[in-house]
Amino acid sequence: MDKYIPIGRVSKSHGVDGAVKLKIKERYWDDFAEAKILFVELVGKTVPYFIEEFRGGHDPIVKFEDLNSREAAQVLGGKELFMRESDLLPEAATVNVEQYERFVGYQLVDQELGNLGVIDEIVESPGQHLAMLDYQGREVVVPLNPVFIQSVDHKAKKVQVDLPEGLLDL
Repeated sequence: MDKYIPIGRVSKSHGVDGAVKLKIKERYWDDFAEAKILFVELVGKTVPYFIEEFRGGHDPIVKFEDLNSREAAQVLGGKELFMRESDLLPEAATVNVEQYERFVGYQLVDQELGNLGVIDEIVESPGQHLAMLDYQGREVVVPLNPVFIQSVDHKAKKVQVDLPEGLLDL
């Protein structure tokens, strides 16, 4: 049986075509951005809604398939949104932000480039944590974005990442 995880809520309807405005919890933003289906509990049942399109930033506007009127969208107003646990990004991609400080002294290893160096410091900036390390004789800053983190091996003290091409050239 599927386990459902609350990821946010429907704020209100938007426009006349059945679109809705959502409030997504920050820690689930990446999961939501990859989602094709969301769930809403209606009359004691978890009902699936397939995403037709979405636009906007952290308060996205979503158009669900088969939801084609303002009146139909208003029914969802204020309802909690869920995703299936099986649809969330892999566990390594949802590292608890309080644990980033543990990564000082860990090797940062990129899938393509290999060993990048040892994380010297973790700096907190608005909305994310940054790893500071010496890479090829210069200090670089690498965002510890859950999308980039592939796995964390605490025993071996390694953080495996898949960084966008050119990030270390900035």
